[in-house]
Amino acid sequence: MKAKITKKAITNTYSQALKQMKWLKGDAKQAFYYLAGINRPISPGQVSKLAVSLAAMGIIRPIVVTEISFINGKKCKFIVDGQHLFNALIRNGMDIPYVTVEINDKTELVETIAMLNASSKSWTLLDYITAWSSLNDNYVKLNHYFQVYDIELSVLAGVLSDSVSTSCGPVTKKIKEGSFNITNEKDNVKVLDYITDVLKVVPRMNRYENRYTCNEFYKFVKTTPSYDHIKFMTLLIKNKSKFILATQGEGKLSDLFKKMI
Repeated sequence: MKAKITKKAITNTYSQALKQMKWLKGDAKQAFYYLAGINRPISPGQVSKLAVSLAAMGIIRPIVVTEISFINGKKCKFIVDGQHLFNALIRNGMDIPYVTVEINDKTELVETIAMLNASSKSWTLLDYITAWSSLNDNYVKLNHYFQVYDIELSVLAGVLSDSVSTSCGPVTKKIKEGSFNITNEKDNVKVLDYITDVLKVVPRMNRYENRYTCNEFYKFVKTTPSYDHIKFMTLLIKNKSKFILATQGEGKLSDLFKKMI
């Protein structure tokens, strides 16, 4: 099994590449290609900010490219990191410094992009989902369900992967490292429908209280073989004030759910 790429490995590769840094003329706009669907979309506003900074301070770092053939079937140079900088340099008519790093496959490509971005403008979870969607259908589905359900992304992912916890850390880590998987999809999507109904009755508080409500309800449904959603919603509406108070106390919500069986 291939070893997972590490920050140290990327740093060493980048350091070696810097020793062979090259320059591209500012008018050679077609020399590099973008990794559409893997890297994050280009923001014109970010390009403008960089263009102003370059005009004032000059160039302080190179862009990072890799020459690969597994994207479109022919060997081309793709921008791994610095696509906003690349466009800002072109806008200012400045020559473009670049280094070339070796990347062997698509998994290593995504890992490298994520690692390099983490050292500058960190990726959001959605950025990781977009990148890994090119390799893993579970991420395509996760993105789809996030667009359908108005539920916090870490909670949504936890429900879909049967890994709900009071902390979003474990599922977030899985999403970032490319190991997120959906399990029991049909049943868990039904739970998402249930959660949506609950959130129509119990108002959204702060992020922690909202996550606590969703997680406790998920565990309640999963551990109640005779769960009746219509009956539960009737009791929830009737006891709305009690539930709202329970969301603000650790352990109280779980006790209240048990009384609803």
